[in-house]
Amino acid sequence: MSGIDLSVVVPTYRGADALPSLVAELDAARATLGLGAIELLLVNDGSPDDTEAVLDRLAEQHDWVHGIDLLRNHGQPVATMCGLAHARGALVATMDDDLQHPPDQLPLLVDELRRRPELDAVVGSWTRDEGLFRDAGSWLHGIADRLAHGTPKGFRHSAFRVIRRPVVEAMVAHQTRTPVVGPLLTQVTTRIDNVDVRHDDRTIGTSNFRTAHGVRAVVTNFIQGSTLPLRVMSGFGLATAAVAVLAGVVFAARALWGADTPPGWLSTFLATVFFGGAILFQIGLVGQYIHVIVREVRGAPRWTIRRTTDDPPLATDQPPLAPGSSEPPPPGAAEARPAATSDRG
Repeated sequence: MSGIDLSVVVPTYRGADALPSLVAELDAARATLGLGAIELLLVNDGSPDDTEAVLDRLAEQHDWVHGIDLLRNHGQPVATMCGLAHARGALVATMDDDLQHPPDQLPLLVDELRRRPELDAVVGSWTRDEGLFRDAGSWLHGIADRLAHGTPKGFRHSAFRVIRRPVVEAMVAHQTRTPVVGPLLTQVTTRIDNVDVRHDDRTIGTSNFRTAHGVRAVVTNFIQGSTLPLRVMSGFGLATAAVAVLAGVVFAARALWGADTPPGWLSTFLATVFFGGAILFQIGLVGQYIHVIVREVRGAPRWTIRRTTDDPPLATDQPPLAPGSSEPPPPGAAEARPAATSDRG
């Protein structure tokens, strides 16, 4: 056993300004957790700003803070899975880097697991009020999750969660290159529940979320974790075939009875366009599944790590970072960077 009671995993992208405040607030919250050893794993997901240098300086200031620098931007789900794979705690928490998941709410999640030992994980939830498009996207994402993965109605996924060690190990063992973390959690265990927490407005930096990200999340939830779209398209094809047979029987009967059946170019045109479009859509859908299959079977690394802050640190003579501030790395710091490493999972 590692002796670590809680690991906190935070994937970060362009988080240089927010990370000092996040670490400061987590440091203050540690005293209220009632736990022993705690570690913080900050996973830099290929940020183009000074996040890597900030991670080095935070790790130098706090022996419980560790940084992982990925070679490129893999996306939040992969960065989260990388952090889970490196976490050593008996409990593992995940949260965002922008302080919208308040560190002082983390004890609520930990206490709920203590109070209910039958649970394997708890997920923070709150009343969504993030604007029309974000709220609509969350609603559609929830419907997709229930349809594709059988998530219980009323349960809300979020990135603010605490998970027991056996579940973390089972999630990491999936070895997928295209993870969807929330549904993966509910696939591993059904002993999971929501806990009401506070959700703060973002005060540092700007959100990296775009409408396209929300649409992509809904599509990913369907395609990468379920065969539901294929089953729907199969049912659609069967239904249209049945309609065609029924129409054939009707028109054959009309002809036998001598009923006049005038030709109609418009109905023929619309039927051709509709079913032609449906066929193209189904081909594209199958192509998406083939793309996911190729990514999974070609054996590429799940993530690629440039270095960690436990490697020899970057040379620096700058003073410690104050919460809410970030400064560029010192000249020549990049020259001291160790060789790249990778995790093939």
